Amino acid sequence: MNKRKDALEALLAPARVAQSSAVTLERKSAATPGALKVMGIALQSLNSDAEEAETLRAQLTAGDRVIELDPAIVDRSPFRDRIGDEFDADFEKLKASVSESGQQVPVLVRPHPEQEGRYQAAYGHRRLRAAQALGRPLKAIVRRLSDAELVIAQGRENLERRDLSYIERAQFAAALEAQGFDRATILAAVEPNKGNLSVMLSIANAVPAQIIAAIGPAPKVGRPRWSDFAEALQASGAVEAARAALDKADFRAAETDTRFRLIFSAVTVARAAPVSSHSRSILSENGSMIGRVERSARGARMVFEDPAFVDFLAARLAQLHAEFRAVAESRNS
Repeated sequence: MNKRKDALEALLAPARVAQSSAVTLERKSAATPGALKVMGIALQSLNSDAEEAETLRAQLTAGDRVIELDPAIVDRSPFRDRIGDEFDADFEKLKASVSESGQQVPVLVRPHPEQEGRYQAAYGHRRLRAAQALGRPLKAIVRRLSDAELVIAQGRENLERRDLSYIERAQFAAALEAQGFDRATILAAVEPNKGNLSVMLSIANAVPAQIIAAIGPAPKVGRPRWSDFAEALQASGAVEAARAALDKADFRAAETDTRFRLIFSAVTVARAAPVSSHSRSILSENGSMIGRVERSARGARMVFEDPAFVDFLAARLAQLHAEFRAVAESRNS
């Protein structure tokens, strides 16, 4: 308040001098009504200017001033929250709207933390893409944001607009966790309910990223179906069946929700189909069960119950394979 008062005092000083002069003149001769009216208008104008200056100063401090940027110097957020989809009809509608009526809502950007003269978008990525495609200036609000502040702003925009699909939110949460963000930040950015967040993370980690990218955002597919799909992928041969479906022409030609349905159907059929296999137990020196070997027409796999032994074995597989190759070569020589 003191700064504002001082600024107002400085702005009003000329008016007070003028007012003092007017009083002196009034003592010498009565002031005319016209002179008093002019003086009132001058004081009102000065007061309005002071308020506008204070408002502008506050906007500049908060960084809420909308400016225009060359979209070529604005990068996406380093924390991706969307799955690319070539059948994004909403983007085409947005681009047509921007072309016809201009950009109505500004995006939020921050100065690039590593590259002088560039920016990173916190949200408004489709508006950024539209400006880039149309070659138009990008309306933006510039704020200095930390990584955590950026992802929270990015996530809250998505939560408020509800335009991210379930799997996009799940992948976004998993990506933030992988990059070291704490749970409080992820909860603020993606999902305020801890229980729901745990399910999201488990689904995103259970479905291979390649399969999610091939399916796309699937906006009509919610948590129950993704949860069923993640569970189905745990069956023997399910991931292989899913990957085989990616190469089929009907899958590649389908839109994203249909792609999910096709690949889920392929996994379900593969899981239900009987598979001829032969299982052999692996026993320790004292006869206790270590694991088993399962053979089928599709190949073979080894299953162990003790996770610690799996880690121990995995660390020595390269050495064991080298020994196997040496034995095989000596037999063939």
